[in-house]
Formats: sequence, structure tokens, C-alpha cells
Amino acid sequence: MQTTGGSDLEYDVLVIGGGPTGLSAALQLGRSLRSVLVCDTDEPRNGPAAESHGYLTRDGIPPEELRRLGREEVSKYGGEFRDSKVTGVKRNDDGFTSTLDSGETVRSRKVVLATGVRDDFPDIDGFEELWGRGVHHCPYCHGYEVRGESLGVIVKDQHMIDYATLIYNLSADLVVFTDGQDVLDEESRSTFVERGVEIEGEPITALNGTDGVLESISLADGRHVARDALFYPLPLEQHSELPDRLGLEVNQAGLVDATQSQHGIGFTSVEGLFVAGDASSGGPQSIPSAVADGYAVGATVNMELSTEGFEGGSNDRQAP
Repeated sequence: MQTTGGSDLEYDVLVIGGGPTGLSAALQLGRSLRSVLVCDTDEPRNGPAAESHGYLTRDGIPPEELRRLGREEVSKYGGEFRDSKVTGVKRNDDGFTSTLDSGETVRSRKVVLATGVRDDFPDIDGFEELWGRGVHHCPYCHGYEVRGESLGVIVKDQHMIDYATLIYNLSADLVVFTDGQDVLDEESRSTFVERGVEIEGEPITALNGTDGVLESISLADGRHVARDALFYPLPLEQHSELPDRLGLEVNQAGLVDATQSQHGIGFTSVEGLFVAGDASSGGPQSIPSAVADGYAVGATVNMELSTEGFEGGSNDRQAP
């Protein structure tokens, strides 16, 4: 880190977001001899979950422990941290000037947005309270733990029928809830029924459970359907207002469209600004994918810095 006078801080790269994506990007940049600041507000999307799954050698690790280990590794290569919110990012001639809610100003050559997304919860009593424990979005992240139990899946449009087939594989006791939506055509409905899948078309009024354990699903007609777990991939919205403030377009899925070139991935319409992880359209939303995307975007940013340094005849190389 270099101070530029007053409360200004200067780094090669500012990484906004300290989840698996941001930490992975920061790790690659630190190992590439770049000065990096990671800013994070400790609001992880997977905070309600007790365990994270599917990440090789770390399967079942608590999310907070994964982040702690990630911080340790980034720090080992000189990465620094601020538990602060980035309130503004401005492009200027030699990079970016960003403001923190701590009152500090950060100047950086590049910025990586790893700010993630926020799940848009439905207006169903008990849904948010059970999210990440009795209610899940990803069968790869949580399906194994509820295999063979009485499961439910919410299908509110046609494209979610394929998603329901993933849940079908997990248990012989599956109920498809359409939450009052007429989304199943005759062929789809018949296919489900032929395979022993029950279909409930009534609107869902509440999810009932204790201490994060789902017990039943209440329907508008007064019935309660006993279930041990429910799957539903929620609509998404950007967790941070920064993509909108920076003029980045968000697609119908709520994600920033990241572009790719021969030099890497994660490019945005703003020169020097990169997006990675769940906030972008780069790949599946899981911890393994987030770490991989952070790695790739970190490498892309380093390639940009290396090219600029080489073409400009930089004398910042490490002495033997």
C-alpha cells in the first residue's frame, strides 16, 4: 500500500467484495506481485447456510470458515482488507478513485466488482426464516444432505421444469408446487404424474418449521403438506448499487453481462473495471464456480497490468 497524502490509499487493484470470488481474485493478484485492497461488508449470500458443499478438499466447511481461511491466504501475499462499504467508484485518467464509508479514498489502477447478488424472496410467511436451512436453491450444494426425504420443488414457469428433474433424482417422494400458476402443459403434467410426482396447484401461503427445520407447507385452501425440504431457485438482483451507478447493463436474470476476449474474462463496458462471480453472467452460481471465476478474472486483470507495464517500460519489476 502507498499513501498519496491525507487519507488517500493507493493500490494496483481494488477488489469490492470479500466472498470466495473476491478472495480468489485477490489471491491470484497478490501472487502476481500486485498490491490489492479487498473491501467487504460481511453480508454473504450463503450466510444462513451451516455448510458449503462441492468444493474439493473443503466439502462441508462452514461458509465463515472458508472466508477466514481465504483472508489468511490473501494476507500472506500482501493483500489488505477494509471492513467497509465502497460508496462510490469514479473513472479518471490513470484509473479509479473510490470512496469508502469509513471516509477513506482509494486510488487504484483497476477495480474488480465481486459484489454478488441478493435473492428476491417471495411474499410467503416463513420463507426467509427457513432459507438456506430448510429451503434451498441449489441441488448440487444441498441435495445430498436431504436425499431420500420428503421433498418439494416450486415450479412457477416452464424453464423450471428441467430444474424439477434434478430434484426428482434425489427422492422417490417429491411434490411439485406451482403456487397457483398455470405453468404445466398437459404433457409436462402427465409426465410428472406417470413418474409418481404429486402436483399441488394451490397458492402457497406459508412455510412452517422450527429452528430452521421445514415441517410443512401451507396452501390457500387450508391444507398443510408435510415436507422435509423445499427447493426453489429465487429471482436475483444485484447486491450492490455500484453496477447501476457505473452504467453497467443488467440482463433479465439480474446479472451483469461479462464479456470475454483473447486476453481473459470479466470485462465490462467501463475500461479497467471487471466483474466476477455471482454478480456476473460468467457461470453457475456455486462456490467452486465463484472461486474459479475469481481466479480467471484475477489473472485477466494481471494480464492487463502486465501488458501496460511492459508497453510503458515499467521499472517496477522485482530485483533478483
